[in-house]
Amino acid sequence: MTRQQHHQRMRTREEIESFLARFFGPGNDAWPNLELGHPGERDAAPFVEVLRRGADTPVVLPRRDIARDWFAAYVIARDPADATKTADLINAFAGPTYVIDEVVRPIRLDPNDPVEQAILDFAGSGSTFRLRTGVHRMHRTKLIESLQLMQRTAAGRPPRLWRVAKPVGRLLAEFEAALAAGGQASSGDVLEQLAAAGGVTATNLACLRIKRLYRLGLSAELLAMPGLADVVRQDPPGPVKEAILGAIYAMALQEPLSSGDIEAAKEALIAAGRYVPDLLDGDMRTYEAGALTVALLAASVRSDVATLTRLVRDLREAGQWEMLPPLVWDDAVRLLEGSAAPHHDGEVEGEPGAAVTGEPSAPSAELVDLAAPALPVDSWRSLIAAVAEDRPEGRAVLQAASWTSWSPPASDDQAIADVLDNLGVVPAERAWGAVGPFIDAVGYQLPAGRAARAFIRNALTFDRFAPGDLLALQALSEIALRAAPSAEDYADLLDEIGSECDRWVAAERASTALDFVDRLVLAACPDVEARGNLAYALLEPLWRHQARLQEADLAFARRLSNELGIEFTWAQPDSDSVEHAPLADLPALNVLLYSLDHAVLARCADELNRLAPAVKVTTAHDYVGGPQLRQKARGADVIVMATRCAKHAATGFISQHAGSAQIAYADGSGSASMLRASVSGLRAAVADH
Repeated sequence: MTRQQHHQRMRTREEIESFLARFFGPGNDAWPNLELGHPGERDAAPFVEVLRRGADTPVVLPRRDIARDWFAAYVIARDPADATKTADLINAFAGPTYVIDEVVRPIRLDPNDPVEQAILDFAGSGSTFRLRTGVHRMHRTKLIESLQLMQRTAAGRPPRLWRVAKPVGRLLAEFEAALAAGGQASSGDVLEQLAAAGGVTATNLACLRIKRLYRLGLSAELLAMPGLADVVRQDPPGPVKEAILGAIYAMALQEPLSSGDIEAAKEALIAAGRYVPDLLDGDMRTYEAGALTVALLAASVRSDVATLTRLVRDLREAGQWEMLPPLVWDDAVRLLEGSAAPHHDGEVEGEPGAAVTGEPSAPSAELVDLAAPALPVDSWRSLIAAVAEDRPEGRAVLQAASWTSWSPPASDDQAIADVLDNLGVVPAERAWGAVGPFIDAVGYQLPAGRAARAFIRNALTFDRFAPGDLLALQALSEIALRAAPSAEDYADLLDEIGSECDRWVAAERASTALDFVDRLVLAACPDVEARGNLAYALLEPLWRHQARLQEADLAFARRLSNELGIEFTWAQPDSDSVEHAPLADLPALNVLLYSLDHAVLARCADELNRLAPAVKVTTAHDYVGGPQLRQKARGADVIVMATRCAKHAATGFISQHAGSAQIAYADGSGSASMLRASVSGLRAAVADH
């Protein structure tokens, strides 16, 4: 369908009038029933007229709830594929100056809301933005004026009937990179672009959503996904199976097992485990403890001795059994010791007692082939080469996440860098597809500095400045700096990054730029001049456009300038800005910050305490749930999580025990992105109360 055909189908006269009647009907006091002479007509009528004319601009319509003193403007892209371009327009004309939302991105419309259901029926999903502003009339007026200017400017441009779409492969690589680097909003945006671009099956899109929800710890939302049963029936990749099993663990098993009640855990699993039997095949040695616990307990409940024997053997050989709740492990061992271990298909596994007591016996040849097939790609060096050559073996390893059982990239650092630095143009373009797994594998443990530098060169060479790619670039820089480069290598690295700053640094990407600068402060500095040059290149564009910065970004930019001795004059927050009240006047709320980067936690907590003295900040960096983490989650009014390298058991545990707390996610892994999410979460919590 062409763009023009799409417009004609979506915007016939009858459809427009029917939509307007519903939009300005129940639930919207902005211009009730389009009544002529109503006070709201002055603000709403110009937007309605633009829609009726069919102008090639984003649709803008206001909504107001007088009882709650609440106002928002809905912006609808003319085509879902234009969502990213529309977000850029909104940021350019309204941005953080008049919009209080942390990130401008399409919303998930609520079908139970009559106004949003009207939008859903009219424009579909993935193309609507909801822009909130302050409560004062002035705030609404400024937002309305800026959006009217946006429409007039967009309408005056020459029509463009073409669009340069990103290849699906590049979008997939950006999604994985954003997810690994902790980009909650960025990964969601790329997922919406993939859905709009086509070329990805519905099942594959569902698998990507499952991986993202699991990373965020949103277990309940994952298990409630429409079409989840269809995904399970199609034998999804191992990481997707792991995510579903892990979500079941968080929702059904974590509580009874933490109380030592295995019988209650079995009953809960029977009630919640409808998908589990179809998820028990395949190699599970790379799974996390929660998923393995569900698999082992399910095999025990079903008296599935063949699966039990395989799992127990693999877990003993990999040393993973110590991660599991002793109650579940001991229950499985007792069942096997009392069984002759017959196969369901009539074959015999061997003596079960030998597999669960003493040294494990050697498995049969058939089991070796089934559980641990030999892979021609078995190291990071060979994986990078296979991905660059677009070999099916490389794609299979990425899909199955087999790399999680390998030695860390640091053990093969120089060899990985050599492969990356000696690729041709097309293979180097493909190699970026492995950057997400690389960032995940390195984590916050042993850094692979040379390989990270090679990936950074790849990003700069191929202009990878999309939001998700930039988050990956920042994470790679953190890895490279943590590897303690020499003074010469340090200066070269910072010079390479600084040479491209003018290509992407802007107010809309302030938190990413500030995360780069924050890492410069945290890392060892063998060359003060090189550090100052890069910090200046990152901060100067923000200083020039500081009126468009969000309050958290402005505050942290001021802090970083002071720490580095860069003499920029940063404005104090405007008392007439769109925020409800200065941060210093916020009430005594409890905030929980979660990240695996201890330095980021400390810096964010310190700055938050300075900005909002009444707020009580606690931090957590647990790998798994426990009584202390449960207490912190239950006592929080606002919870902020950074999901880079986050352990899903902990994020899921926090989400499960959050109660009515406002949950916010950092779009990145640095102090600035966590501070921005914290301020946004606090504002939302105050607004809700």
